[in-house]
Amino acid sequence: MVLKIAFNKPVDITDLSSYVRLFKATQPKEGHINFYRGHSDKSYILSPSLFRLKSQRKDEKNILRELLAVQPGEFKDDRTVFEQLVRMQHYALPTRLLDITYNPLIALYFACVDNPNTDGRLLTFNIQKKYVKYFDSDTVSCVANLSNLSARQRNEIRNMTNDELAKSETGERLLHFIKAEKSYFLAKMKVEDLKGIFVVRPKQNNRRILAQQGAFIIFGLTSELKQDNNSNIKITKTNIPHKSKANILKELDYININASTIFPEIESAAKYIISKLTPTNDEEEISD
Repeated sequence: MVLKIAFNKPVDITDLSSYVRLFKATQPKEGHINFYRGHSDKSYILSPSLFRLKSQRKDEKNILRELLAVQPGEFKDDRTVFEQLVRMQHYALPTRLLDITYNPLIALYFACVDNPNTDGRLLTFNIQKKYVKYFDSDTVSCVANLSNLSARQRNEIRNMTNDELAKSETGERLLHFIKAEKSYFLAKMKVEDLKGIFVVRPKQNNRRILAQQGAFIIFGLTSELKQDNNSNIKITKTNIPHKSKANILKELDYININASTIFPEIESAAKYIISKLTPTNDEEEISD
């Protein structure tokens, strides 16, 4: 099932209080849930990093294998390809995942932290809870394992029916990879699902996912989240004038939303501490 999006007229966020008022006025109705994403440039499209360069998309399975080959220890606890993709996303490698968050203030931070001379955008994804997939979903396994196919094989699937997929060599290969992580999986792959886009709740076993209250959108054979889709998700776009970014970041820092809390690794904390240092009047220490 693919996402259907309703785009509303954008409004502006100029400070934290204006966003809190907007947030309170846009709470999801019963049976729905909101996710959020921040774009530091409002012209950015909803497309995962893998699909932004054709060369990366073509080499997807090689990117995954190369990282597994050189850093096997990093992936020793991952049981599925989806979990491997999450870890790759953590290390900024191109994947078919798009980061989203349960926390609107985290998304607001990302909408403001870069491109200081460009207007940003905060996106709110409203979805029925029943459409949110979990990390161990069969559908998620099918879509994630497209990463193990070649570009030619993925292109073949685009023009197949479900029966043709089940009887094809490409379908057998995809089924092989799925069964490697789910031995009980029945050979009932759906081309519609493989073309789909899904919101996924991951395992909360990653420090950065925990810090960012993260979730993901996983893309199948569709490379961009557009307005014309066939499901029940609504996206609201909220503009952030570039002149307001610095002040919003300052206000977020007051409530401990900053680089050191969003990126819990020690390197990020160290950079944040250095950035906050101010000159003192203490006398200069004499060096040897």
